[in-house]
Amino acid sequence: MTNYNGVIEYIGSIPRFTSKTDLENTRIILKHLGNPEQRAKVVHVAGTNGKGSVSKMISLMLEKAGYKVGLFTSPHLIRMNERISINGVNISDADFVALFDKVKKAVDSLLENDVEENGFKFQHPAYFEFLFVMASLYFGEQNCDYVVYETGLGGRLDATNINMPEVSVITSIGFDHMQYLGNTIEEIASEKAGIIKPHIPVVYNTGNEKADLVIEKKAEELEAPLYKITDIPSYVSDIFGDSQPLYQYDNAATAITAYKILTGRDDVNEALKVFTWPGRCQWLSSNVIIDGAHNEDAAEMLTKSLKYICKSRGFEKVSILFAVSSDKDYESIIKILTEELDIEDVYVTEINSDRKQDISVIMQLFQKYLPKEKHFYVTGSHDMHSMWELSRKELAEGTLLLVVGSLYMVGEILGYMET
Repeated sequence: MTNYNGVIEYIGSIPRFTSKTDLENTRIILKHLGNPEQRAKVVHVAGTNGKGSVSKMISLMLEKAGYKVGLFTSPHLIRMNERISINGVNISDADFVALFDKVKKAVDSLLENDVEENGFKFQHPAYFEFLFVMASLYFGEQNCDYVVYETGLGGRLDATNINMPEVSVITSIGFDHMQYLGNTIEEIASEKAGIIKPHIPVVYNTGNEKADLVIEKKAEELEAPLYKITDIPSYVSDIFGDSQPLYQYDNAATAITAYKILTGRDDVNEALKVFTWPGRCQWLSSNVIIDGAHNEDAAEMLTKSLKYICKSRGFEKVSILFAVSSDKDYESIIKILTEELDIEDVYVTEINSDRKQDISVIMQLFQKYLPKEKHFYVTGSHDMHSMWELSRKELAEGTLLLVVGSLYMVGEILGYMET
């Protein structure tokens, strides 16, 4: 298949989740391709929130130190190519198609020959698994020195977990994807702790004592050295100032520790100065911030940062443009936003997905939690673009517009700005 759009359509049609009970499927196809994932040193990052930012920071630090660094992240916001990059440059369309053809050819051969290994019959890779195999092949072919892999969902059964890393990193742990990972912090932490390997250092900054206990127990069983993040280096605040949200300070401390373990070096200033991560407290203009916070912990971290930003930059009120997936704990997110922020206006819309939550449900929840002593302007439309335009048009002086609730919305709005 030589057509880029056709490749994107094919990958997009693959089911997102499968019921595989182990990683044998991924091992089979990577073995068939010559185990490209073994050609570079690996950093493996899991967590509920912050894992993408930490992955990017580590990759930047290694790049600035002179290494060729691959980075595999998810989800993408605008184009699928964003998931696979080397030294900050996303894979080209031509290379993406060429890799797809190689992986698809391998998949077809394994399926046609009914390949079975260790009692496991090979099956077509799932969506994330297919992209991970493409990324592993690309990084191997490009002779990367290091590759930083961000897990997709969980850790224990994640396709990226076939790697043997130099260091494992576990970031903030909270409630998200409970239908797959469990309903308690301990259950979720256990899935994340599944990336811990025997004798491999573990850097962790979960923000939760219950999660820490799970990780520490697992690491002890596997004799893996532990590095718990308890302090943020003072120079991080000097570098970031108010250009980054407060939660990125924690992420920086985590990334710095992992980098030190990998290299024994502490030359992180240049990397942190140029660090950006789209859709994470990203400034779109002098009075508009967009953030993909879509769970309770992320919302709490975001509001804490926004209070700091508003005080630092003189914003008196916050208006909100909100959309969310139906499978998220959106009521908790709305409750946090309305209780923690001094809100001016609320604009509600829908994401372009079959997982969208209807605007009427969301509008009712905002009315439920907004302070009763003032009549708030809460409006909604199924048309995201029109709500995006309206929210900016009606934005009062001294008010910050926060676009929040879903990474799907982040991607759509960033797409508007590119056209």
